[in-house]
Amino acid sequence: MPRTLNIAIEGCCHGMLDNIYSQLLTRQKQTNKKIDLLIICGDFQAIRNVTDLGCMSCPDKYKQIGGFYRYYTGERVAPVPTIFVGGNHEAGNHSRELYYGGWVAPNIYFMGNSGVLKFGGLRIGGISGIFKDFDYAKGYYERPPFRGHSRSSMHHARSYEAFKMLQIRQPLDIVVSHDWPQNIERYGDTDGLLKKKPFFEKEVERGELGSPLNALLLERLRPAWWFSAHLHVRFTASFGPQESIFTQGWKGIPPYEQDLSNVSASGGFDANQTDGMSGTAQIGNVDEIVMSSLSDEEADLAEPELEIKRPRMELNLPPPKHDILPALIDITDQEPTSETRECTGAVTSDLKQEEHSIQTDSTNIEPATTNPASYSTPRVSGRATNFLALDKCLPKRQFLEVIEIKVPDSAADGELKLEYDPEWLAILRLCNPYLPLDESPFVPPAQAQACEANQLPLFSDEQLDRELEWVTKNVFRNGRVYVPSNFVPVAPVPPPGTPDSVSFGLARNDGNRGRGRGRGQRGGYGHNQRNDAPWTGPRP
Repeated sequence: MPRTLNIAIEGCCHGMLDNIYSQLLTRQKQTNKKIDLLIICGDFQAIRNVTDLGCMSCPDKYKQIGGFYRYYTGERVAPVPTIFVGGNHEAGNHSRELYYGGWVAPNIYFMGNSGVLKFGGLRIGGISGIFKDFDYAKGYYERPPFRGHSRSSMHHARSYEAFKMLQIRQPLDIVVSHDWPQNIERYGDTDGLLKKKPFFEKEVERGELGSPLNALLLERLRPAWWFSAHLHVRFTASFGPQESIFTQGWKGIPPYEQDLSNVSASGGFDANQTDGMSGTAQIGNVDEIVMSSLSDEEADLAEPELEIKRPRMELNLPPPKHDILPALIDITDQEPTSETRECTGAVTSDLKQEEHSIQTDSTNIEPATTNPASYSTPRVSGRATNFLALDKCLPKRQFLEVIEIKVPDSAADGELKLEYDPEWLAILRLCNPYLPLDESPFVPPAQAQACEANQLPLFSDEQLDRELEWVTKNVFRNGRVYVPSNFVPVAPVPPPGTPDSVSFGLARNDGNRGRGRGRGQRGGYGHNQRNDAPWTGPRP
Protein backbone atom coordinates (compact mmCIF):
# COMPACT_ATOMS: atom_id res chain seq x y z
CA MET A 1 0.00 0.00 0.00
CA PRO A 2 1.44 3.42 -0.92
CA ARG A 3 2.66 5.54 1.94
CA THR A 4 1.64 9.21 2.19
CA LEU A 5 4.20 11.53 3.73
CA ASN A 6 3.32 14.95 5.15
CA ILE A 7 6.26 17.21 4.31
CA ALA A 8 6.44 20.72 5.78
CA ILE A 9 8.34 23.37 3.79
CA GLU A 10 9.66 26.54 5.40
CA GLY A 11 11.22 29.52 3.62
CA CYS A 12 13.92 31.58 5.35
CA CYS A 13 14.35 30.52 8.97
CA HIS A 14 16.49 33.40 10.33
CA GLY A 15 16.89 31.56 13.65
CA MET A 16 13.13 31.44 14.39
CA LEU A 17 13.00 27.73 15.23
CA ASP A 18 10.70 28.13 18.23
CA ASN A 19 8.05 29.90 16.16
CA ILE A 20 8.35 27.45 13.27
CA TYR A 21 7.99 24.37 15.45
CA SER A 22 5.09 26.00 17.32
CA GLN A 23 3.28 26.48 14.02
CA LEU A 24 3.92 22.88 13.00
CA LEU A 25 2.64 21.44 16.28
CA THR A 26 -0.48 23.59 16.04
CA ARG A 27 -1.01 22.35 12.49
CA GLN A 28 -0.71 18.75 13.62
CA LYS A 29 -3.29 19.31 16.33
CA GLN A 30 -5.72 21.04 13.97
CA THR A 31 -5.52 18.48 11.18
CA ASN A 32 -4.76 15.36 13.24
CA LYS A 33 -2.02 14.58 10.72
CA LYS A 34 1.53 14.01 11.86
CA ILE A 35 4.23 16.04 10.09
CA ASP A 36 6.86 13.55 8.96
CA LEU A 37 9.65 15.93 7.87
CA LEU A 38 10.44 19.64 7.90
CA ILE A 39 12.55 21.12 5.08
CA ILE A 40 14.03 24.60 5.62
CA CYS A 41 15.23 26.46 2.52
CA GLY A 42 18.18 28.36 3.95
CA ASP A 43 19.19 31.29 6.16
CA PHE A 44 18.95 28.81 9.00
CA GLN A 45 21.47 30.69 11.22
CA ALA A 46 22.89 27.88 13.35
CA ILE A 47 24.54 30.31 15.80
CA ARG A 48 26.18 28.59 18.77
CA ASN A 49 28.30 31.38 20.28
CA VAL A 50 29.89 34.78 19.75
CA THR A 51 32.47 33.36 17.31
CA ASP A 52 29.69 32.06 15.06
CA LEU A 53 27.93 35.40 15.36
CA GLY A 54 31.08 37.23 14.28
CA CYS A 55 31.38 35.00 11.21
CA MET A 56 27.75 35.39 10.17
CA SER A 57 27.27 37.08 6.82
CA CYS A 58 24.66 39.75 7.42
CA PRO A 59 24.51 43.44 8.35
CA ASP A 60 25.75 43.99 11.90
CA LYS A 61 22.42 45.40 13.06
CA TYR A 62 20.82 41.96 12.58
CA LYS A 63 23.36 40.02 14.64
CA GLN A 64 21.64 38.31 17.57
CA ILE A 65 22.45 35.02 19.24
CA GLY A 66 18.96 33.67 18.58
CA GLY A 67 17.55 30.48 20.06
CA PHE A 68 19.37 27.79 18.09
CA TYR A 69 21.95 27.22 20.84
CA ARG A 70 19.23 25.68 23.02
CA TYR A 71 18.68 22.99 20.38
CA TYR A 72 22.44 22.57 20.05
CA THR A 73 22.82 21.80 23.78
CA GLY A 74 19.75 19.58 23.91
CA GLU A 75 17.83 21.96 26.17
CA ARG A 76 15.19 21.81 23.45
CA VAL A 77 14.72 19.07 20.87
CA ALA A 78 13.23 19.47 17.42
CA PRO A 79 9.80 17.76 17.52
CA VAL A 80 10.01 16.95 13.79
CA PRO A 81 12.97 15.57 11.79
CA THR A 82 14.44 18.64 10.13
CA ILE A 83 16.79 19.06 7.18
CA PHE A 84 18.02 22.32 5.67
CA VAL A 85 20.34 23.89 3.11
CA GLY A 86 22.48 26.96 3.70
CA GLY A 87 21.56 30.44 2.57
CA ASN A 88 23.57 33.63 2.38
CA HIS A 89 23.04 34.66 6.02
CA GLU A 90 24.75 31.88 7.94
CA ALA A 91 27.64 31.33 10.34
CA GLY A 92 30.12 30.31 7.66
CA ASN A 93 32.57 28.75 10.10
CA HIS A 94 29.88 26.34 11.35
CA SER A 95 28.77 25.49 7.80
CA ARG A 96 32.35 24.84 6.72
CA GLU A 97 32.78 22.32 9.55
CA LEU A 98 30.01 20.31 7.89
CA TYR A 99 30.93 20.70 4.23
CA TYR A 100 29.57 17.23 3.38
CA GLY A 101 26.58 17.65 5.69
CA GLY A 102 25.86 16.48 9.21
CA TRP A 103 23.89 17.02 12.39
CA VAL A 104 23.88 20.56 13.79
CA ALA A 105 21.67 19.47 16.70
CA PRO A 106 19.67 16.38 17.65
CA ASN A 107 17.08 15.75 14.91
CA ILE A 108 18.32 18.69 12.76
CA TYR A 109 20.52 17.85 9.75
CA PHE A 110 22.46 20.17 7.42
CA MET A 111 22.65 18.89 3.82
CA GLY A 112 26.11 20.36 3.23
CA ASN A 113 27.19 22.53 0.32
CA SER A 114 25.40 19.99 -1.85
CA GLY A 115 24.02 16.57 -1.14
CA VAL A 116 21.36 13.89 -1.58
CA LEU A 117 19.54 12.05 1.20
CA LYS A 118 16.71 9.56 1.34
CA PHE A 119 13.76 9.76 3.73
CA GLY A 120 10.86 7.36 3.78
CA GLY A 121 11.50 6.39 0.16
CA LEU A 122 11.91 9.96 -1.13
CA ARG A 123 15.18 11.10 -2.71
CA ILE A 124 15.93 14.68 -1.67
CA GLY A 125 18.73 16.75 -3.18
CA GLY A 126 19.97 20.09 -1.91
CA ILE A 127 22.42 22.84 -2.85
CA SER A 128 23.38 25.68 -0.52
CA GLY A 129 24.22 29.32 -1.09
CA ILE A 130 23.42 31.99 -3.66
CA PHE A 131 24.91 32.77 -7.07
CA LYS A 132 27.56 35.48 -7.53
CA ASP A 133 29.26 35.52 -10.92
CA PHE A 134 32.63 36.67 -9.56
CA ASP A 135 32.92 33.69 -7.18
CA TYR A 136 31.07 30.81 -8.84
CA ALA A 137 34.09 29.42 -10.75
CA LYS A 138 36.51 29.64 -7.83
CA GLY A 139 37.55 26.94 -5.44
CA TYR A 140 37.15 27.05 -1.67
CA TYR A 141 40.00 29.43 -0.90
CA GLU A 142 38.56 30.85 2.34
CA ARG A 143 40.53 30.10 5.51
CA PRO A 144 39.93 30.92 9.16
CA PRO A 145 39.69 33.41 10.67
CA PHE A 146 36.91 34.31 8.26
CA ARG A 147 36.82 38.07 7.85
CA GLY A 148 35.79 40.62 5.26
CA HIS A 149 34.70 39.27 1.91
CA SER A 150 35.30 35.64 2.89
CA ARG A 151 32.38 35.79 5.32
CA SER A 152 30.03 36.24 2.38
CA SER A 153 31.95 34.38 -0.33
CA MET A 154 31.63 31.15 1.68
CA HIS A 155 27.92 31.30 0.90
CA HIS A 156 28.35 31.82 -2.83
CA ALA A 157 27.51 28.65 -4.75
CA ARG A 158 30.44 27.18 -6.68
CA SER A 159 30.53 25.50 -10.05
CA TYR A 160 32.13 22.46 -8.38
CA GLU A 161 28.90 21.81 -6.46
CA ALA A 162 26.87 22.08 -9.65
CA PHE A 163 29.33 19.70 -11.32
CA LYS A 164 28.66 17.11 -8.60
CA MET A 165 24.89 17.53 -8.83
CA LEU A 166 24.99 17.15 -12.61
CA GLN A 167 26.36 13.62 -12.20
CA ILE A 168 23.05 12.41 -10.72
CA ARG A 169 21.42 9.76 -12.94
CA GLN A 170 18.56 8.42 -10.82
CA PRO A 171 15.37 10.53 -10.50
CA LEU A 172 15.00 12.95 -7.59
CA ASP A 173 11.70 13.66 -5.90
CA ILE A 174 12.69 16.95 -4.26
CA VAL A 175 15.45 19.50 -4.73
CA VAL A 176 15.97 22.23 -2.13
CA SER A 177 17.89 25.45 -2.77
CA HIS A 178 18.05 28.88 -1.19
CA ASP A 179 18.27 30.85 -4.43
CA TRP A 180 15.59 30.48 -7.10
CA PRO A 181 16.45 28.87 -10.44
CA GLN A 182 16.95 31.69 -12.93
CA ASN A 183 13.96 32.32 -15.24
CA ILE A 184 11.56 30.23 -13.13
CA GLU A 185 9.38 33.34 -12.67
CA ARG A 186 8.36 32.99 -16.34
CA TYR A 187 6.45 29.79 -15.55
CA GLY A 188 4.23 31.31 -12.87
CA ASP A 189 2.30 34.51 -12.24
CA THR A 190 5.05 37.01 -13.09
CA ASP A 191 2.69 39.99 -12.90
CA GLY A 192 1.55 38.95 -9.44
CA LEU A 193 5.16 38.59 -8.33
CA LEU A 194 6.02 42.10 -9.51
CA LYS A 195 2.99 43.54 -7.72
CA LYS A 196 4.36 42.13 -4.48
CA LYS A 197 8.01 42.88 -5.24
CA PRO A 198 8.15 45.73 -7.78
CA PHE A 199 11.89 46.21 -7.27
CA PHE A 200 12.46 42.83 -9.01
CA GLU A 201 11.24 44.29 -12.31
CA LYS A 202 14.64 45.18 -13.77
CA GLU A 203 16.12 41.80 -12.89
CA VAL A 204 13.13 40.04 -14.44
CA GLU A 205 13.44 42.12 -17.61
CA ARG A 206 17.14 41.31 -17.89
CA GLY A 207 16.60 37.63 -17.09
CA GLU A 208 18.84 37.93 -14.01
CA LEU A 209 16.44 37.02 -11.21
CA GLY A 210 17.68 33.87 -9.54
CA SER A 211 20.64 31.57 -9.99
CA PRO A 212 21.80 30.32 -13.42
CA LEU A 213 23.50 27.39 -11.71
CA ASN A 214 20.18 26.32 -10.21
CA ALA A 215 18.53 26.80 -13.61
CA LEU A 216 21.10 24.46 -15.12
CA LEU A 217 20.36 21.88 -12.41
CA LEU A 218 16.60 22.23 -12.90
CA GLU A 219 17.05 21.75 -16.63
CA ARG A 220 18.85 18.44 -16.10
CA LEU A 221 17.44 16.99 -12.86
CA ARG A 222 13.71 17.76 -13.32
CA PRO A 223 12.58 16.72 -9.81
CA ALA A 224 8.90 16.44 -8.92
CA TRP A 225 9.28 19.37 -6.50
CA TRP A 226 11.73 22.25 -6.21
CA PHE A 227 11.67 24.38 -3.04
CA SER A 228 13.41 27.73 -2.55
CA ALA A 229 13.33 30.88 -0.43
CA HIS A 230 15.69 33.91 -0.38
CA LEU A 231 13.45 36.50 -2.09
CA HIS A 232 10.97 36.67 0.82
CA VAL A 233 7.82 36.08 -1.19
CA ARG A 234 5.57 33.12 -1.86
CA PHE A 235 5.63 32.11 -5.51
CA THR A 236 4.60 28.99 -7.39
CA ALA A 237 5.27 27.78 -10.90
CA SER A 238 4.96 24.64 -12.98
CA PHE A 239 7.86 23.73 -15.25
CA GLY A 240 6.61 21.33 -17.90
CA PRO A 241 8.45 18.19 -19.02
CA GLN A 242 9.00 19.56 -22.54
CA GLU A 243 10.06 23.06 -21.48
CA SER A 244 13.60 24.37 -21.55
CA ILE A 245 14.63 26.89 -18.92
CA PHE A 246 18.36 27.04 -19.60
CA THR A 247 19.90 25.91 -22.87
CA GLN A 248 23.32 27.56 -22.76
CA GLY A 249 24.92 24.55 -21.10
CA TRP A 250 27.81 24.41 -18.67
CA LYS A 251 29.96 27.01 -20.37
CA GLY A 252 27.03 29.33 -21.04
CA ILE A 253 26.69 30.44 -17.42
CA PRO A 254 26.88 34.28 -17.27
CA PRO A 255 28.03 36.58 -18.57
CA TYR A 256 25.60 36.08 -21.46
CA GLU A 257 22.90 38.12 -23.17
CA GLN A 258 19.23 37.33 -23.62
CA ASP A 259 16.43 39.22 -25.38
CA LEU A 260 13.36 39.24 -23.15
CA SER A 261 11.28 41.76 -25.11
CA ASN A 262 8.53 39.25 -25.90
CA VAL A 263 8.42 37.46 -22.57
CA SER A 264 5.12 37.14 -20.75
CA ALA A 265 3.66 34.69 -18.31
CA SER A 266 0.30 34.05 -16.71
CA GLY A 267 -1.54 31.60 -14.54
CA GLY A 268 0.00 29.73 -11.64
CA PHE A 269 -1.17 28.22 -8.41
CA ASP A 270 -3.69 29.82 -6.09
CA ALA A 271 -1.61 32.06 -3.84
CA ASN A 272 -4.36 33.95 -2.03
CA GLN A 273 -3.52 32.68 1.46
CA THR A 274 -2.76 35.47 3.91
CA ASP A 275 -1.36 33.57 6.87
CA GLY A 276 1.97 31.94 7.47
CA MET A 277 0.79 28.41 6.74
CA SER A 278 -1.28 27.50 3.72
CA GLY A 279 -4.76 26.23 4.53
CA THR A 280 -4.72 27.03 8.25
CA ALA A 281 -6.03 29.80 10.43
CA GLN A 282 -3.60 32.45 11.55
CA ILE A 283 -1.63 31.31 14.55
CA GLY A 284 0.31 33.11 17.25
CA ASN A 285 0.97 36.85 17.11
CA VAL A 286 -1.15 38.29 14.32
CA ASP A 287 -0.39 41.97 14.88
CA GLU A 288 -0.33 43.73 11.56
CA ILE A 289 3.10 44.67 10.29
CA VAL A 290 3.04 48.26 9.08
CA MET A 291 6.11 49.08 7.03
CA SER A 292 7.24 51.68 4.58
CA SER A 293 7.86 50.81 0.93
CA LEU A 294 10.80 48.51 1.70
CA SER A 295 11.65 46.71 4.90
CA ASP A 296 15.28 46.40 5.96
CA GLU A 297 15.48 42.82 4.73
CA GLU A 298 13.87 43.69 1.39
CA ALA A 299 16.24 46.62 0.99
CA ASP A 300 19.12 44.19 1.55
CA LEU A 301 17.78 42.11 -1.35
CA ALA A 302 17.21 45.13 -3.58
CA GLU A 303 20.69 46.54 -3.07
CA PRO A 304 24.03 44.83 -3.83
CA GLU A 305 25.86 43.08 -1.02
CA LEU A 306 28.77 44.94 0.49
CA GLU A 307 31.42 42.87 -1.22
CA ILE A 308 34.67 43.20 -3.07
CA LYS A 309 33.71 43.68 -6.72
CA ARG A 310 35.86 41.71 -9.13
CA PRO A 311 35.74 41.42 -12.93
CA ARG A 312 33.37 38.79 -14.25
CA MET A 313 35.07 35.48 -14.82
CA GLU A 314 34.53 33.17 -17.79
CA LEU A 315 35.46 29.52 -17.98
CA ASN A 316 37.86 28.74 -20.82
CA LEU A 317 35.57 26.20 -22.46
CA PRO A 318 34.07 25.83 -25.95
CA PRO A 319 31.11 28.11 -26.82
CA PRO A 320 27.60 26.68 -26.34
CA LYS A 321 25.99 24.84 -29.22
CA HIS A 322 22.58 26.25 -28.43
CA ASP A 323 21.32 29.79 -27.90
CA ILE A 324 17.60 29.32 -27.56
CA LEU A 325 15.33 31.31 -25.28
CA PRO A 326 13.36 29.17 -22.83
CA ALA A 327 9.94 28.35 -24.23
CA LEU A 328 6.95 29.87 -22.48
CA ILE A 329 3.89 27.98 -21.36
CA ASP A 330 0.38 29.01 -20.46
CA ILE A 331 -0.29 27.53 -17.05
CA THR A 332 -3.91 26.74 -16.32
CA ASP A 333 -5.36 27.02 -12.84
CA GLN A 334 -3.95 24.37 -10.57
CA GLU A 335 -5.24 22.86 -7.37
CA PRO A 336 -3.85 24.11 -4.04
CA THR A 337 -0.38 22.97 -3.05
CA SER A 338 -1.75 21.07 -0.05
CA GLU A 339 -3.26 18.38 -2.27
CA THR A 340 -1.80 14.91 -2.39
CA ARG A 341 0.65 14.46 -5.28
CA GLU A 342 2.24 11.20 -6.29
CA CYS A 343 5.84 11.12 -7.45
CA THR A 344 5.23 8.34 -9.93
CA GLY A 345 8.45 6.81 -11.06
CA ALA A 346 10.45 9.30 -9.04
CA VAL A 347 11.27 7.09 -6.11
CA THR A 348 13.75 4.29 -6.48
CA SER A 349 13.73 1.19 -4.34
CA ASP A 350 16.80 -0.20 -2.62
CA LEU A 351 19.57 -0.80 -5.10
CA LYS A 352 19.79 -4.29 -6.51
CA GLN A 353 23.23 -4.41 -8.00
CA GLU A 354 24.48 -7.39 -9.97
CA GLU A 355 26.89 -9.65 -8.12
CA HIS A 356 30.34 -9.25 -9.54
CA SER A 357 33.76 -8.39 -8.22
CA ILE A 358 35.44 -5.00 -8.50
CA GLN A 359 37.83 -5.04 -11.42
CA THR A 360 39.93 -1.98 -10.61
CA ASP A 361 41.01 0.13 -7.69
CA SER A 362 38.30 2.82 -7.57
CA THR A 363 40.68 5.37 -6.14
CA ASN A 364 42.42 5.51 -9.52
CA ILE A 365 39.70 6.95 -11.73
CA GLU A 366 40.06 5.99 -15.39
CA PRO A 367 37.88 6.70 -18.38
CA ALA A 368 35.37 3.99 -19.12
CA THR A 369 36.49 1.52 -21.78
CA THR A 370 33.01 1.22 -23.31
CA ASN A 371 32.81 3.03 -26.63
CA PRO A 372 30.73 5.07 -27.04
CA ALA A 373 30.17 6.02 -23.39
CA SER A 374 26.58 6.08 -22.13
CA TYR A 375 25.00 8.93 -20.17
CA SER A 376 21.69 8.29 -18.42
CA THR A 377 19.28 11.08 -17.53
CA PRO A 378 17.44 11.58 -14.22
CA ARG A 379 14.35 12.86 -16.00
CA VAL A 380 11.03 11.05 -15.59
CA SER A 381 9.11 11.04 -18.84
CA GLY A 382 6.02 13.26 -18.78
CA ARG A 383 6.64 14.62 -15.27
CA ALA A 384 6.50 18.36 -14.57
CA THR A 385 8.39 20.11 -11.77
CA ASN A 386 6.31 21.98 -9.22
CA PHE A 387 8.21 25.02 -7.92
CA LEU A 388 7.39 26.57 -4.55
CA ALA A 389 9.16 29.52 -2.92
CA LEU A 390 8.19 30.78 0.52
CA ASP A 391 8.68 33.89 2.64
CA LYS A 392 10.55 34.42 5.91
CA CYS A 393 9.13 33.61 9.34
CA LEU A 394 7.05 36.65 10.29
CA PRO A 395 3.36 37.20 11.09
CA LYS A 396 1.07 37.54 8.08
CA ARG A 397 3.78 36.11 5.83
CA GLN A 398 3.44 32.94 3.77
CA PHE A 399 6.46 31.14 5.13
CA LEU A 400 5.24 27.62 5.88
CA GLU A 401 3.25 25.02 3.96
CA VAL A 402 2.55 21.32 4.23
CA ILE A 403 2.28 19.07 1.19
CA GLU A 404 1.36 15.41 0.96
CA ILE A 405 3.44 13.14 -1.24
CA LYS A 406 2.53 9.55 -2.05
CA VAL A 407 5.43 7.15 -2.09
CA PRO A 408 4.96 4.09 -4.34
CA ASP A 409 4.77 0.61 -2.86
CA SER A 410 8.28 -0.24 -4.01
CA ALA A 411 9.76 2.38 -1.69
CA ALA A 412 7.18 2.57 1.09
CA ASP A 413 8.89 0.10 3.41
CA GLY A 414 11.40 1.11 6.06
CA GLU A 415 11.61 3.53 8.94
CA LEU A 416 11.07 7.25 8.62
CA LYS A 417 14.71 8.09 9.18
CA LEU A 418 17.35 9.84 7.14
CA GLU A 419 19.33 7.48 4.93
CA TYR A 420 22.51 7.88 2.94
CA ASP A 421 21.98 7.78 -0.80
CA PRO A 422 24.13 5.17 -2.59
CA GLU A 423 24.41 7.08 -5.85
CA TRP A 424 25.47 10.28 -4.09
CA LEU A 425 28.20 8.46 -2.18
CA ALA A 426 29.45 7.08 -5.50
CA ILE A 427 29.43 10.60 -6.96
CA LEU A 428 31.47 11.86 -4.02
CA ARG A 429 34.04 9.14 -4.63
CA LEU A 430 34.28 10.22 -8.27
CA CYS A 431 34.48 13.95 -7.61
CA ASN A 432 36.41 14.22 -4.37
CA PRO A 433 39.88 14.04 -6.00
CA TYR A 434 39.05 17.26 -7.83
CA LEU A 435 37.83 19.31 -4.84
CA PRO A 436 39.23 22.82 -5.54
CA LEU A 437 40.89 24.42 -2.53
CA ASP A 438 42.28 27.64 -3.99
CA GLU A 439 41.03 30.67 -5.88
CA SER A 440 41.78 29.24 -9.32
CA PRO A 441 38.76 28.56 -11.55
CA PHE A 442 37.47 25.03 -11.30
CA VAL A 443 37.89 23.16 -14.59
CA PRO A 444 36.08 19.81 -14.97
CA PRO A 445 38.49 16.86 -15.13
CA ALA A 446 39.38 15.26 -18.43
CA GLN A 447 37.63 12.04 -17.34
CA ALA A 448 34.31 13.93 -17.43
CA GLN A 449 33.49 14.13 -21.11
CA ALA A 450 31.24 16.81 -22.58
CA CYS A 451 28.09 15.10 -23.83
CA GLU A 452 27.21 15.84 -27.42
CA ALA A 453 23.58 16.56 -26.56
CA ASN A 454 24.09 19.25 -23.92
CA GLN A 455 27.84 19.79 -23.58
CA LEU A 456 27.67 19.08 -19.85
CA PRO A 457 30.83 17.66 -18.25
CA LEU A 458 29.66 14.23 -17.14
CA PHE A 459 31.36 11.06 -16.00
CA SER A 460 30.05 8.11 -17.97
CA ASP A 461 27.54 5.64 -16.57
CA GLU A 462 30.29 3.02 -16.55
CA GLN A 463 32.52 5.17 -14.35
CA LEU A 464 29.67 5.89 -11.96
CA ASP A 465 28.61 2.24 -11.86
CA ARG A 466 32.14 1.24 -10.87
CA GLU A 467 31.98 3.50 -7.82
CA LEU A 468 28.41 2.46 -7.06
CA GLU A 469 29.64 -1.11 -7.04
CA TRP A 470 32.19 -0.25 -4.36
CA VAL A 471 29.63 1.68 -2.28
CA THR A 472 27.11 -1.15 -2.47
CA LYS A 473 29.67 -3.78 -1.48
CA ASN A 474 31.43 -1.87 1.29
CA VAL A 475 28.69 0.30 2.79
CA PHE A 476 25.15 -0.88 2.10
CA ARG A 477 25.71 -4.61 2.15
CA ASN A 478 27.09 -4.20 5.66
CA GLY A 479 23.76 -2.73 6.79
CA ARG A 480 25.00 0.85 7.27
CA VAL A 481 22.16 2.68 5.55
CA TYR A 482 20.58 5.08 8.06
CA VAL A 483 22.40 8.25 9.05
CA PRO A 484 23.56 7.50 12.62
CA SER A 485 22.16 9.72 15.38
CA ASN A 486 25.59 10.47 16.77
CA PHE A 487 25.49 14.22 17.33
CA VAL A 488 27.75 15.53 20.08
CA PRO A 489 28.09 19.26 20.88
CA VAL A 490 31.69 20.43 20.69
CA ALA A 491 31.49 24.25 20.79
CA PRO A 492 30.91 26.55 23.77
CA VAL A 493 27.47 28.09 24.19
CA PRO A 494 25.99 31.00 26.16
CA PRO A 495 24.91 30.33 29.75
CA PRO A 496 21.32 29.12 30.22
CA GLY A 497 18.79 31.90 30.14
CA THR A 498 20.70 34.12 27.70
CA PRO A 499 18.05 36.11 25.77
CA ASP A 500 17.74 35.48 22.03
CA SER A 501 18.20 39.21 21.39
CA VAL A 502 21.72 39.44 22.86
CA SER A 503 24.28 40.59 20.28
CA PHE A 504 27.43 40.53 22.48
CA GLY A 505 28.08 44.08 21.35
CA LEU A 506 28.36 43.11 17.67
CA ALA A 507 25.13 44.78 16.53
CA ARG A 508 25.45 48.38 15.43
CA ASN A 509 22.56 50.65 14.52
CA ASP A 510 23.13 52.16 11.07
CA GLY A 511 20.03 54.28 11.10
CA ASN A 512 18.01 51.61 9.26
CA ARG A 513 18.79 53.48 6.03
CA GLY A 514 15.62 55.46 6.59
CA ARG A 515 13.38 52.54 5.66
CA GLY A 516 11.37 49.93 7.46
CA ARG A 517 11.96 48.82 11.03
CA GLY A 518 14.96 47.45 12.81
CA ARG A 519 15.23 43.81 13.69
CA GLY A 520 13.82 43.10 17.11
CA GLN A 521 11.41 46.03 17.03
CA ARG A 522 7.70 45.58 16.50
CA GLY A 523 7.39 43.70 13.23
CA GLY A 524 11.01 42.46 13.30
CA TYR A 525 12.31 38.98 14.05
CA GLY A 526 10.89 37.57 17.25
CA HIS A 527 9.44 40.92 18.43
CA ASN A 528 12.25 41.18 20.97
CA GLN A 529 13.76 44.45 22.06
CA ARG A 530 17.22 44.42 20.56
CA ASN A 531 19.97 44.66 23.15
CA ASP A 532 22.85 46.73 21.76
CA ALA A 533 24.42 47.43 25.14
CA PRO A 534 27.75 45.74 25.88
CA TRP A 535 27.24 42.20 27.15
CA THR A 536 28.30 41.94 30.78
CA GLY A 537 28.21 38.16 30.91
CA PRO A 538 30.76 35.64 29.59
CA ARG A 539 31.54 35.57 25.89
CA PRO A 540 31.12 31.93 24.79
